Amino acid sequence: MMRLITICLAAALLAACAVRPPEPVEDVERTWQQRLEVLSARDDWVLAGRVAVAVDDERWNANLRWRQEGETYDIQIYGPFGRHAARLRGDASGVTLTDSEGRNHHARDADQLVYDTLGWRLPVNGLRHWVLGVPAPGGSLEAYALDPAGRPEQLAQSGWTVRYQRYQRYSDESRPPLPDRMTLEFDDIRVRVLMDDWQMNP
Repeated sequence: MMRLITICLAAALLAACAVRPPEPVEDVERTWQQRLEVLSARDDWVLAGRVAVAVDDERWNANLRWRQEGETYDIQIYGPFGRHAARLRGDASGVTLTDSEGRNHHARDADQLVYDTLGWRLPVNGLRHWVLGVPAPGGSLEAYALDPAGRPEQLAQSGWTVRYQRYQRYSDESRPPLPDRMTLEFDDIRVRVLMDDWQMNP
């Protein structure tokens, strides 16, 4: 009897944790355009999560905290046990990267600075928009695919392929759902981002 109860409880927990399929909408393209209109204008948010970078046989994992305020951003990347790995602070005029040794590196382009300093590519310029589930402005959107709820399943832009595995759900239906899990690929580079917490000002 006890074993049966345990099995039933386990089944209930698995069902509760299962990702429910999105609620379909009548006009997928119209919902997508509404999402673009709402989220493309959002530039005041905080994201806490985790990032994993894989290049060939090399693996790198870290915690991520991203604060965006207009054109100004502050990205903190932490290694195991909270150890500081890197910090990016920038705006429209340029970006500064502080490495684990406390040394500051300056450049105009964040993507190139990360590559020159850390040795791997992180598409900071595009990721600012992709984490919201919208394409970056100014760059050609080669392709996109939408799910039945009008949310992007995949974006192809600037040589990167962005795939969205899951979205957060909100009780407020007027708020567009934000990505919960996403994967970015560029040649032999694979970046996985898990969003643990979103804070977005109204």
